[in-house]
Amino acid sequence: MALVGVTSRSGKGSNNPLEVMLERGYQGKIYPVNPKGGTILGHRAYTSLLDVPEIPDVAVICAPRDTVPELFGQCCAKKVKLVIIVAQGFFDGDERGKLMQKEILKTAAKYGVRVLGPNTLGIVNNFNRFCTSFIRFMNPAAAAGILCQSGVFVVGAPQIFSGIGLLIDTGNTTDIEFSELLGHIVRDPRLKVINLHMESLRDGPQFMQAAKDAVALKPVIIYKTGASPGGAIITSSHTGALAGEDRIFDTAFKQCGLLRVEDVEEMIDLNKVFTTFNGIKGNRVGVVSISGGAAIIAVDACSRYGLEIAKMSSNTEAQLSELFPAWAHCSNPVDMWPAGMFHGFHESYRRILEAFIADPQMDAVICITGSFLDKEGDFLDTTELIREVAGKNPDKPVVTWTYGQRFQEYAREFEKENNVVYFYSIDRAARALSALYRYHHVIKKKERQPVSLPVNPGQAQVEKILSGKTAGSLSQTDVFEILESYGIPVARRGKAKNIEEAVSLAEKIGYPVAMKVLSPDIIHKSDAGGVRLNIGNVRQFEDAFTSMRREIELKHTGAQIEGVLIQEYLDKGTELLLGCKRDPQFGPVLAFGAGGVFTEIMNDISLRIPPLSEEETIDMIRETKVSKILAGARGATAVNLDVLTRCLTRLAQLALANPSISEMDINPLLAYADRVVALDARITLR
Repeated sequence: MALVGVTSRSGKGSNNPLEVMLERGYQGKIYPVNPKGGTILGHRAYTSLLDVPEIPDVAVICAPRDTVPELFGQCCAKKVKLVIIVAQGFFDGDERGKLMQKEILKTAAKYGVRVLGPNTLGIVNNFNRFCTSFIRFMNPAAAAGILCQSGVFVVGAPQIFSGIGLLIDTGNTTDIEFSELLGHIVRDPRLKVINLHMESLRDGPQFMQAAKDAVALKPVIIYKTGASPGGAIITSSHTGALAGEDRIFDTAFKQCGLLRVEDVEEMIDLNKVFTTFNGIKGNRVGVVSISGGAAIIAVDACSRYGLEIAKMSSNTEAQLSELFPAWAHCSNPVDMWPAGMFHGFHESYRRILEAFIADPQMDAVICITGSFLDKEGDFLDTTELIREVAGKNPDKPVVTWTYGQRFQEYAREFEKENNVVYFYSIDRAARALSALYRYHHVIKKKERQPVSLPVNPGQAQVEKILSGKTAGSLSQTDVFEILESYGIPVARRGKAKNIEEAVSLAEKIGYPVAMKVLSPDIIHKSDAGGVRLNIGNVRQFEDAFTSMRREIELKHTGAQIEGVLIQEYLDKGTELLLGCKRDPQFGPVLAFGAGGVFTEIMNDISLRIPPLSEEETIDMIRETKVSKILAGARGATAVNLDVLTRCLTRLAQLALANPSISEMDINPLLAYADRVVALDARITLR
C-alpha cells in the first residue's frame, strides 16, 4: 500500500496512519509518499507516487483537501486500482469541494480507478492487521463485519464491539456504493454477521437487491440514523445525499429481511448472539431463575418479543421434581430457590440447567442469577457453572442476566469464553434471542426471488392520456379513465357543467347518487363541503346542488370550478385506501389500509415497494387492522383477497410503467365480497 501525503510526525496527536499500521503489526509492504522525502518511521519516503518501485494495490491519500486532485492524478498515472481519500470538505463541504469531487469521479472513470470516500477513515481488517485509519484501533479479530457511513463507528468500534473482523467506512460514496460493498463484505467466509450503519441512500432498488442477496447468506443488522426531521437535515449535508422518509426505509428493510435496530445497544446485543450461536431450533425458551419475581420479568419480556415459554417434557419434570419440596411447584420458568435450600444452591442450579439444555422441547435457556457485594460470601456466583454446562452443549443457546452489585464483574467473566452471552437486562436478552429466531426461521426461509410484472394492456391508453400533460393534478375524468384502462373498477359516473346537465345525468345513472365538486384547487372535497351523498330524488338533488355551490363559494372564494361529478351511490362496503407515492430513493411505494375521511387519523396503513409477489401483496393486506374486517370480523362481509391483490398489482404496474406519476390515491375503494369499486381518486404528475 502507499500512504500518499503521510506526515513525518509521530507520537501523541500525530494522526499518522503509518504509525498506527506499524503498531498493529501489519506485515505487508508500505510506501510512504511525502514531497519532502527522507525517512518516516524507518521507511523511505518517496517524493512522488510515480517514484514508488511497484504499483500499489491501494493508495491512501491522507493529505489536506486542496492537494487531493493533484495527488489523485498521480494515483491514476501510476495505475493504482483502488484509492482511499480521507479528507473532508468535498460533497460534504462548500461549492468548490463539490466541484472537486465531481472532477475526481470523472478522472476515476477515465482511468478505471475505484475510489472509496472522500471523507472516510477507510478500511480496518483485523484478520491481517491492515488499517488505513489514523485511529488506534486494537480490537481483536472476530466474526462481525461493519459497513458504515460515518467515522464514528471507526472511532467507537473498540467500545461498541468486543471484536470485529472487517470494517469499511464508505464516506461520501463518490464511486464505490454502499450496495457494492455489501455484496463484497457478506461473502467473506470469516464473518458470521454483517452490521450496516446507514445515514442515507442514493439507489434504493440497487440496495434492496444487494440486501436480499446478503440476507440469504448471513444475518444483516442495520442501524439507520437521520430518522428525525433534524437528523435528516444533518444527514443530507453530511453524506451528500437526501435522507428519505423513515417509514419508507423501514418498509424496505423489512422487505429485504434486514434486522433493524433502534440504538447501538441493540446492535451490540444482536452481534453477541449471532457471533456466539450458529442458530436456534425454535422460539421455545426455558428460564432458570433464583427469584420468582425475576422469572415473571423474563416471561413478560419473552412475550413482548414473540418467544414462547416452553412446556417441560415429562422426563424433565420427573427429574426435577426430586429436587423440590412437596409444597413447591416445579414448572418452567423455574424458581430454583426452594431446591437450593434443600440440595445446595450450585448442585440444584447445575441439575436444572442440564435438564433444560437436554430437554428437546426447549430451544434456548435464559439463566438468571444474583450477585452479592461481598465476593467471599457470594454463594450465588454461578458464572463458572453456567459456562461449563453450556460449553458441553454448544447447539443450544444459553444467555444470562445477573442482578445485584457486581453484575459488571459477572459480565466480564462470561465474556472470557464464547459460549454464553451476558445481557444487562432481561428485556435485551429476550430481544436478541427473538432476532436470532426470526432470522433463522422466518427471514432466511422466505423466498425473495426477483419479481417482474408484465406490461398492463391498458398502458397505451394511459400514455395517450398523459401525453402533453404538465406537472400537477390530473382532472377527475382523466384519473378515472386511467384507472379503468388498467382494469381497476370505477363507479358509474358522469361530468356536468350546470344544474340542467347534472339533473339529466343523475336520472340517467339512477338514484340514489353522489355529487362531488370538480376543481383543481380543491383536493380534499369533503373538508371543503364539496360532497353530497345518498341523494334519493330530483328535489333532493336540486337542493344539494344549490347548497354545495354556496358552501364552496364561502370556503373557497376564487377556486376554479370545472363542474360536478355525478356518481352512482354505493354503500355497505368496507372503505379502503390504495395509494402510491414516488420516493426519491426507492421509487414507487405502494400503500394499503383503512380508507374514508378518517384515513389519516386512523393511520392504519401498510407500505411495500413494488414489484411484489402475490404472497408479499397478501402479507401487506394482512398487516393492517382493517384486514380483520375484510376477513369477516364482527359479522362483516368477508372480502375475497384475490380482488384486492389484483387491484394492488395493477396500481403497482401503473406506477412502475409511468415515471411521470408522482402520487396516486384511491380513497375510498369500496370492497364487497367479490368485487371492489373506486369512488374517488387523484393522480399527481411531477
